[in-house]
Amino acid sequence: MRKDDTSMGSDIFTDKKHGKLTYGHIVDTTDYAYWRELANKSPLFAAMKASALHNTSTETCDVMGANALAYILDPANKTRYIDQIRNKLDTRITTMNIAPNASGSSVRSHELFFTLLALDVIRHDLEAEILAKYDSIVKSKIMQLVIGRWDPHGWAMRMLYYKFTGDKDNFLTAKAQWENGLAEHYMPGDGVSPAGNGYCVQRWNSIERSAKNTMLDIMEYMGYHEYYTNPGIIGLKEFIYGYAVSPFGRIILYGDSRDTEAQKAWHVRGDTILSPHIVSAARFSPEAYKYAMWVLREGANINKPTLIGYLSNYIIMAGTAAGNKPLKFDSNDAKLAPSRLFKNYAALITDEQSRDALYLSMLNLTGNTEYHTHYETNALAMAGYGEILLRNAGYDGPNNDINIDGVKATFDFIHSNSESSNTLMINGERHTTKTGDGITEGFIGQDVEYFRGTSSTAIDGTHFRDGIFVQPSNGANGYFIVMDHVTSNSPKGTVNVIWHPNSSNIRVIKNETEYFSEIKVEDGADGPRIYTKNKATLTTLLATPPSSVEIKRTANQARSGYAYAADYIYANYHIIDNKANILTVLFPADKRHPTAHMTRITSEDYTGSEITQKKVVDVALTSSGTSANHYDSKYFQGEDILFRTVSGKFTSYFTKGTFFYNKQKIKIGFEADQTITLYMNHHENNTGMRGIINSEGAKVTFYYPALSTVKLNGDTARVVTSGPNWIQVNIPSGHISIELISQEK
Repeated sequence: MRKDDTSMGSDIFTDKKHGKLTYGHIVDTTDYAYWRELANKSPLFAAMKASALHNTSTETCDVMGANALAYILDPANKTRYIDQIRNKLDTRITTMNIAPNASGSSVRSHELFFTLLALDVIRHDLEAEILAKYDSIVKSKIMQLVIGRWDPHGWAMRMLYYKFTGDKDNFLTAKAQWENGLAEHYMPGDGVSPAGNGYCVQRWNSIERSAKNTMLDIMEYMGYHEYYTNPGIIGLKEFIYGYAVSPFGRIILYGDSRDTEAQKAWHVRGDTILSPHIVSAARFSPEAYKYAMWVLREGANINKPTLIGYLSNYIIMAGTAAGNKPLKFDSNDAKLAPSRLFKNYAALITDEQSRDALYLSMLNLTGNTEYHTHYETNALAMAGYGEILLRNAGYDGPNNDINIDGVKATFDFIHSNSESSNTLMINGERHTTKTGDGITEGFIGQDVEYFRGTSSTAIDGTHFRDGIFVQPSNGANGYFIVMDHVTSNSPKGTVNVIWHPNSSNIRVIKNETEYFSEIKVEDGADGPRIYTKNKATLTTLLATPPSSVEIKRTANQARSGYAYAADYIYANYHIIDNKANILTVLFPADKRHPTAHMTRITSEDYTGSEITQKKVVDVALTSSGTSANHYDSKYFQGEDILFRTVSGKFTSYFTKGTFFYNKQKIKIGFEADQTITLYMNHHENNTGMRGIINSEGAKVTFYYPALSTVKLNGDTARVVTSGPNWIQVNIPSGHISIELISQEK
């Protein structure tokens, strides 16, 4: 955003004389005819007009928002609407107490937002002394709003007030302050919110935060075209509706997220949408709009909503007469967001359009943090089969401890102790920073998807956390593998890996190996919040043998009547020669998708698991990646190994390392002179393999029967050297699609 742009002031500010006072404009009267025409010809805008004309609520936002719109759309009865606006000004606004806390300032600001818009449109019908009186009242309240905390509501209202009065210099000063505060709420590069999923979802969709979330649209309406095209804000909108929420529209718990019921990506009253942002996301991007429609349909369960008749809503949906781009929305445009790798967040999602899709995410912030950010570097969260499966702490409000059934979670534990999240620590020491190095590698769009989160500051050492999503394929159900690679600054000690299933009790299937969690409400408990009858479960297999495991207990989800005491897994692993390499399988299931049969694999140099689903057998292995190893007929050197056989036939492999091959009569696999990350899957017609490779540049030899061609990003690669059943090529740095073509008959 431009912080010092003064070039647009003179033509945007239009002075109007009312006695001794000089005023600017917020709402342009030349748009009135266009807006009235929309109300006559569009069912959406006609419904908003009817809502405004027939409002009976006495809430400030309803009175001000509805009557300001009615004043414009029904001018024959404008006296009635002016009287109702003035009555609210003379009572509620005049006596409103602005207090230096969140409820007394940031919540109050939305009433002043609707009030100022209403005063702007009726001022032409007010005597100068009456207008001056209301100006003084509104100004007094706005200037009492807190600045420096809960940004940017206080600066937003100052900015809007200065626009109302035509004070260009103070407007531009407030605009710069507002934008600085706004920028704290999203990561400039990708839009991910450092405040936590629940906090950003709620604040950017609640009518009670209109001074924050609607000011973008009002600024665009007034001619400041800096927000609908801002990459960070576009990313924020896509993040909110596509990735901060589960496939069934409920929030994924990171940061100060109250709980999945209290904080929603919509604000409705029955089938009526109060806050327009979920239906106006198209102003930012087609993707944000499609994801928002998915949340509206699958989360709010509304297929034919109406939009309440507020002036601000009408402005957003109609825009200007000059622009002539009214919005419409249709839940049939809904689309579940696909997997995506942000710089600060990763989300892997089943490649299907279903509210029961599987979802795994990781948070790893690289820059902005604020009060609502938790110590959650490399923390994971999971949803699937219509339920939240793996959760982080959330919170119950500032400085609030939670006590449930004799179990206590202190605010310090919830808000500032990394043990309250699904992450990793060393020697029981909580994270020392809220930031890491981000999502540093990964790929999506394959049957196996992958990301790596890197942390070199939060713990006393370096942590690489690799998340692998084995998508449903070959008739097998999807699941997740987590491989943790730790280099400690101390040669010995303990790595602590923590798992928080969204359930009250954890059942031990095999001590220090396999744990089972049912996502259900136990007898006598109130939570967790359950959304389906799918009977979802989560099995956690500690494939790398821990030195010990503790089942600890905490208190969760205290808001909205779904409080419950919950078990969590605290697994400890020895650090040997400064290193630890740990593999965990997280297998979601429900009544239609059974859990796989999983066994542990151990050797001197690697650990892992065999995961069997009828004819499909996957083998996942982890090691230091510094030595050559083999398992059965597979030879490898790498940190992460995953391969699949179907009915005994080798079909695919994933490797982060320098070589992997199936040592049979004719090898299938690769060797590289540098570490690469590679996924390869057989063509359906067995004429080769295709996949994806990440590298910093490497010379790679590919092995496959009758291999004739290697294609990189669709183009035939130049052959360095070759022989029967193998070809060596140079792989450029980056993210490359790859195809091996065989001439085997």
